[in-house]
Amino acid sequence: MKETSDASQSRDTRSNASGNIVLDAACRIGEGIGIQLKADGWNIETLDKVSGLGFKIVRRGFYWDAVEREKGAYDFSGFDVQMAHASKLGLTVVGCLFGGNSLYEKNTHGGGVLTEDGRSGFAHFAAAAAERYAGQPVVWEIWNEPNVRTFWRKDGLHNTPEYAKEYSGLVNAVVPEMVKAAPGCTVVAGSVSNYWQPSYEWTEYCFRNGVLNSGISGWSVHPYGVRTPEEHAVGHEITRGLLVKYGAPDMPIVNTERGYSVSETQTGEGWSGGRTDMTRQYQAWHFARQILMDRLCGVRFSVWYEWGGNEFGFFESDGSERPVANMMRKVCGELAEFRIEKRIETESDMDYIIIVGSDKGERKLVAWTSPPYGGAPDEFSPHSVSVRTDDREPFSLDLGGAPVFVKID
Repeated sequence: MKETSDASQSRDTRSNASGNIVLDAACRIGEGIGIQLKADGWNIETLDKVSGLGFKIVRRGFYWDAVEREKGAYDFSGFDVQMAHASKLGLTVVGCLFGGNSLYEKNTHGGGVLTEDGRSGFAHFAAAAAERYAGQPVVWEIWNEPNVRTFWRKDGLHNTPEYAKEYSGLVNAVVPEMVKAAPGCTVVAGSVSNYWQPSYEWTEYCFRNGVLNSGISGWSVHPYGVRTPEEHAVGHEITRGLLVKYGAPDMPIVNTERGYSVSETQTGEGWSGGRTDMTRQYQAWHFARQILMDRLCGVRFSVWYEWGGNEFGFFESDGSERPVANMMRKVCGELAEFRIEKRIETESDMDYIIIVGSDKGERKLVAWTSPPYGGAPDEFSPHSVSVRTDDREPFSLDLGGAPVFVKID
């Protein structure tokens, strides 16, 4: 058994140029845990609840046509109170700038911003948002999943060079205007849906179109299309390789949306399979493992999809909590002030034994095992391993699908 360092999580890494703590490779695990809020959760009561549970990041859509109903007039009244309260609570808001506006484009495409007039209008809207909330902890994200028909436009094909050219044109027009209006603002692009070959090709099309030189502070991904959080590592590695190839090796990667459903969804996204009587337990396991896998791979923060919702949310239809809520409490209680230091390798690549450390010199192990890539969440093999840390005597550790937390100092 040998130990390997995770250089991407080194404490010597300084903050991203934007100065936003959630993009800092050295931020604590607790600082990088986020939750998606929909319109019915964008209120003071819910913000208090998510903060009380330990979340430090909330993602919320900023719809263009809801803010700009008359050309050049921006109404942020649906956001001001909540944004101020989020800031008071110490929450970073991932503001997803999204949607078309018929004041600028009379298209029938059902999405996307496709014309010069539309791009200019969206840029002014985005700049107004950045200026209004300058000084508050915000990460602005340009669009939601623009590589797919669902959110870009309905008359094309997923992951095409055409989609990438259109989206790149939007990013390249918008980011400079945002930075001009609010110097130092943090803007990410991408929001790429699914980790599979066509989405990697779409990402590369965007990089060829110059989005990495637009002024963005990070690249966002939505690692659906795989069955377990451990498989995120494949897509993260491919995405990092593309950033290296196109001259941005240190560009932060962020996961702005991914959840695991308790039932099979209509599209199949977020559903891992396995025993139907265990899906709520799997969801809780996957929540913790997603946070830890993303950080192990150098991804700066992870946003869970979602707070509400029958399939992905934290609650049953009667309002009672699902096990994932207690897992959030467990993760925050055990790891909020810790940083990942290294992974200890075992004979199986499916075993994850991670050492974390705090500024106070405390150290813990977080450990679990996972199914083979492509396997359902119940296809893991529970077993014991012998673990040695530093010069201490080895000890036995039982591994299963649920992460265990062991104090070692």
